Amino acid sequence: MGRYTTIRVSLEDKAKLKKIAKLLGARSLTEALRYALRVAEKELEKQEGSLETVFSSLKYARDVGLTNAEDVDKYLYGES
Repeated sequence: MGRYTTIRVSLEDKAKLKKIAKLLGARSLTEALRYALRVAEKELEKQEGSLETVFSSLKYARDVGLTNAEDVDKYLYGES
């Protein structure tokens, strides 16, 4: 048997974990938590780049006023 510890989570997070456990058919909240951690680790490994780069590029951002998301290519690449 492994070593264990106690963690505190909000009642809201516990309810979410119970919902995940039910959807997974998990026998316990621990099993559901392990699954959630595995998924989170995989997602984090997929991430490329750094937030520092994003934040440093934001210093060149400016307000362009109201925009339409359907015209994003026009905003990025100009009229074509």
